[in-house]
Amino acid sequence: MLKKRLWETDHDLSLPTRISEESDKWKRIRCDEVSQDIENSYEDIIKQISHYNNDETTSIIIDTMLNSKCCARCILRFLNVHDYKMYSASEEALLKLISRIREDVLKSTDPKLISSTEHSFTEILSCKPQDKPICITCFDLLYQADTIECIWPIYQSILAHNFDVKDFNLSVSLPTGILVNNHSMIVWIRKMCNDLKVHCSLETLVDLKETFKPLLGWSIGKQTGLVYKGQSQFNISIEYSHEETQRNHMFLTKIPSAEFGMKKTRVKGKHIWTGDSRPNISNALQKVSDEEFLKMCKSCPPFSVKERWKNKPPILEHATIYVGGRYNKFSRDISQTPWIINGIKLAPTSVSECIGEKLRELFRCDDYNIVPAGREDSNVRMLGNGRPFFMEIINPRNPFPSKEALNDVQEEINKEYTDLVRCQRLTMITNKQDLSIIKEGEETKTKTYSALVWISKKVTPEVIDEINKFHDGFTIKQRTPIRVLQRRSPAVRTKKIHYIFAEQMEDNFLTLRMKTEAGTYPVLFHPFFSEIR
Repeated sequence: MLKKRLWETDHDLSLPTRISEESDKWKRIRCDEVSQDIENSYEDIIKQISHYNNDETTSIIIDTMLNSKCCARCILRFLNVHDYKMYSASEEALLKLISRIREDVLKSTDPKLISSTEHSFTEILSCKPQDKPICITCFDLLYQADTIECIWPIYQSILAHNFDVKDFNLSVSLPTGILVNNHSMIVWIRKMCNDLKVHCSLETLVDLKETFKPLLGWSIGKQTGLVYKGQSQFNISIEYSHEETQRNHMFLTKIPSAEFGMKKTRVKGKHIWTGDSRPNISNALQKVSDEEFLKMCKSCPPFSVKERWKNKPPILEHATIYVGGRYNKFSRDISQTPWIINGIKLAPTSVSECIGEKLRELFRCDDYNIVPAGREDSNVRMLGNGRPFFMEIINPRNPFPSKEALNDVQEEINKEYTDLVRCQRLTMITNKQDLSIIKEGEETKTKTYSALVWISKKVTPEVIDEINKFHDGFTIKQRTPIRVLQRRSPAVRTKKIHYIFAEQMEDNFLTLRMKTEAGTYPVLFHPFFSEIR
C-alpha cells in the first residue's frame, strides 16, 4: 500500500477557521500612497465621470446611492471611474472624494432640480466598520475586498497546500443576487432622473468583478508575497454566495419579454431548479424594460440586507506541466498503464506507475497520466532506444524542479525497477508543440513483426507463393480486440499492411515477416480462407 501523502487530501480541507477577534476581521491591507494620489488625480477622475454623465446625473447618482447606504467603492463604479487603483483607497478618503465631487457639481446644478441638502458623511465615518449598513449593491464584497476577513480563507489555503509559485491568477464567482440588486439600482436611478427630467442612460458602468478581482488580488499579493497577474499558471478559484438574495431573480419567470425559462429537475432524490446561471439572469434583465421591472420587481430600490457575503473553500490549481523522456520495458509481466478490469488488477504494476509515482513525489501533484508514442502489450518488451513518452503532471505543488532533481528521480527509478523499467532523458517540456510530435508518432510510425508459424497441413511452395503474392501490401478492416475494450471504444478501423513475406521451414512450420501501420493488432490468418482487401 502506498504511503499516504499530505497533498492528496488538500482539496478536502474544511473551510479555514475564521479569525476569532472581531477587530482583526476589518484590518485592511492597502497601498498607503493611494489616498494621497486621489488629490493628485482629482481632475482626471472628474474627466472620467463627466465623459459618461452630466453634472445633474452625477449628483443624482451620488445622492441616491448614499441614501441607499451603498459603499463608496460602488458609488465610484456607478460614476464610471475606471482608474482601478483609486478603489484601494480607504473608505474615509473615498467618501471625502465623493463629497468633493458632489459639492463641485452642485455649484453648476439648478437647485430646483437637485436638492442641495448635505449628506451626513460624518455619521458614516464615525461608524465602526462592522456596524456600518451593508452595501446593497455588493453585499460588502467590494467594501471588504482588502480586509483580513476576505482574504483569510485564501491565505490559509495557500499555506496549507504549500504551492511553490511566484504569481497567481484569480477566478471568482459572485452571488447572483448582485446582478438583480445592481440592475435594480440602475433602474431606480433612471427613474429618479426621469422624474426630474434629467437625461440619464447608465448603459455602461464599471462591473463589480472588474474592480473586485484586482483589489482582492493586490491584497492577497501583499499578504503572501506573490504577484497577482492576469495570466498565470497558478489559479485561485473562489465562489461567493448570499443566501438572503439568492432567489431574487425568480420574478423574471413571470415577465414574458425576459424569456427566462427555468426547469425543475430531480437529482439524487432532491428537486432543484436549473437555468438560473449568471449569464441567463444577466441576459434576461437586459431584455426587460424599466417599466416592466418597476412593476414586477418588489425590491426597487433594493431592500437593505441583513447578512454579508459567504464563501466556499477556495480551489487552488496549477496548470498541467509536462515531463518527457524515453522508457524501456524489460518484463513481460507488467503493462504499459494500470490494467484493471471490473476492479481487478491484472498486472502487478505498470510502466506508468513505476515512473509516475516517483514523479508524483517530486512534483507533489494530484495525479499523472502517461502519453506514449504508441503502445505495447503487457507480454511484449520494449528494448533498443526505448519508446518516447511524456507525462502529464496534474496540479503540481512543486512545478519547477531543477534538472538535478529530475536526474536524481531518473536514477532512483532505474535503481528500484532494474528488472522492469528503465527511464532515460527525463526533461521538462516547455513548448507544447513538442507534445504533438509524440502524439503524431503514434499514428505515423510503423511496426515490423517476425513470427514462427505452425499450420495444420504441411507447408509447400504453393502455400508460400499464395502468401507472398500479397508482398506489396494490402489494407484490412480491424475490430477492436476484446482484451483492450476497457480502454478503447469498439469500432472497425482501416489499417495498412505495408508488406508481408513468408519463408518455408520444415514440415508444418514457416516464418512470417510483416511491416504494419502503427496501431495494427497482429492477428494470424490462413491465406486460403481469409478475405484480404
